Amino acid sequence: MSTTPQVTAALLRTDQIHANPRNVRHSLNLDDEFLTSIAENGVLVPVVVVQLNADTPDAEPVYELKMGHRRHAGARSGEIESIPALILDPSLREAGQDYIEQLIENDAAFRRALSPLEQADALFGALEEGASIATVARRTGRSKEQVTQAAEAAKMLGAGTRTVLEASDAYDLDLEVLAALGEFDDDPDAVARLIEAHQNGTFPYQLSQQRTERAERMARETRRAELKRDGIRLWEDASNLPPRAQWLEDLVDADGEDLDEADHVRCPGHAVVWDDTGSADPAAVATLCLNPAAYSHYTPGTEPAAQTTPAAARATSDEDGADEDETEEPEADEEAKRAAAEAAERARAEAEAKAAAETEQRRREHHLKLAGNKAYRAAIDARRAFLRQLITRKSAPKPLAAWVTQTLLSCPKPVQSWTGDTSRSAILADLLALSAEEGKAASAEDRATWIGSSATPTRLLFVNFAIIAASYEKRIERASTWRQDQPEWDSEEIRADARVYLKFLAELGHQLSPVERNVIDDTPFEIEEEPAATPLDHADGDEAAPSADTQD
Repeated sequence: MSTTPQVTAALLRTDQIHANPRNVRHSLNLDDEFLTSIAENGVLVPVVVVQLNADTPDAEPVYELKMGHRRHAGARSGEIESIPALILDPSLREAGQDYIEQLIENDAAFRRALSPLEQADALFGALEEGASIATVARRTGRSKEQVTQAAEAAKMLGAGTRTVLEASDAYDLDLEVLAALGEFDDDPDAVARLIEAHQNGTFPYQLSQQRTERAERMARETRRAELKRDGIRLWEDASNLPPRAQWLEDLVDADGEDLDEADHVRCPGHAVVWDDTGSADPAAVATLCLNPAAYSHYTPGTEPAAQTTPAAARATSDEDGADEDETEEPEADEEAKRAAAEAAERARAEAEAKAAAETEQRRREHHLKLAGNKAYRAAIDARRAFLRQLITRKSAPKPLAAWVTQTLLSCPKPVQSWTGDTSRSAILADLLALSAEEGKAASAEDRATWIGSSATPTRLLFVNFAIIAASYEKRIERASTWRQDQPEWDSEEIRADARVYLKFLAELGHQLSPVERNVIDDTPFEIEEEPAATPLDHADGDEAAPSADTQD
């Protein structure tokens, strides 16, 4: 059994220290980042040495490295004269101990770097104690942006999110992911979904979706308060409306005239639902009547004005001429009236049944369309974020040059249609990190200045790629691109172009969202089961009482 060696701390000249001939490491890997850190901070962790000439008291001490070959080599490369060292007693070392210590010191099972969160905490702590961002960046070998991002992430992440991160042992989360988690520190469910998405390789898509949903939630909270103030009922989920409910725009009054929304506010059946049919305003609403039949509203063709049958008209004519023809039998007159009433009732029942079936079909289609459009828009946002990041790289992925060249030579439909189109310029400006103003209706002369006079060959390649990518993005930006159930005349061509483009982006490292995989695989988009029915949110906050407008 070895005895704990006597240790002496000292500051030794680097030229007094020699490499251990028994060192098994073949490459010290003195990369630029490591050498920069050594030059900026010196050697912070002492090397471990033994004195080779301890039996020669009058000679200048010479030492042999036991641990710290990389630190010592880095210091000598940076012309650092002295480094801290721990000097061991050579008489207490056992046979083979040099090799055993090398295994233990460098074994990954015994060493663990700080997690990204722990690094962020350290950077934040340095700033809190008064170090400047520039100093921290210089001394840690990071950019100012990385230091700022890390500090912000550490500041925003609360105890709940930290507990989740510790439980998931999330050592592979980078600073960008941590910063995004900090945005949703007040929403544990969102944090859990984001961590799961990171593990599944769909983090950018899920982040885009969470941001969209948060913006929608905040906008709807404001609108909900406004509706409550104005005494207007809000039915939260249009996919679970009462069976008899119909959109106001599909109804007429007894005379066959369209209903006026401002006047309908006084109707007991008046209500609104969130308009999820593609409005740019996430808090837009659509108006409906919960039970038209109870309040004398009709679908066109079923209103009383349209129910004058030949028999009813004949009965009315006979009644007007009763004075002229006193021989008309009362029984025949009553029979005609009953027949007319029965015909009108049958027509009304048939129209209601048809309307109910159409409402149910619209409900199912609405739920699918809502989920699909949201998923596709989130995928667009995540994909363009990937493109913006890709285009800023210092080196291009290997497949890029060949794909750009082949695409320009073959000139597919997206390139033919959108390369010179000004509406595509806004997308191109966004991908090149230009301002929205620069991208608005930019002329050909304006666009020619976007590359800059000193652009490198790699930058020029990325700009050419961005031009093609913007053309494809314009080609497939319609939210309906995901839809197989309602194809338009050119939708299959668009989806075919989307497959080519999305497959190549995946080859470059883009993490495909589920809806993008549906497009590539030509499979239908699927959603979870529809949510349970949502009750009315009354302006006064009371529960909805049974009434004519809510009963089946």
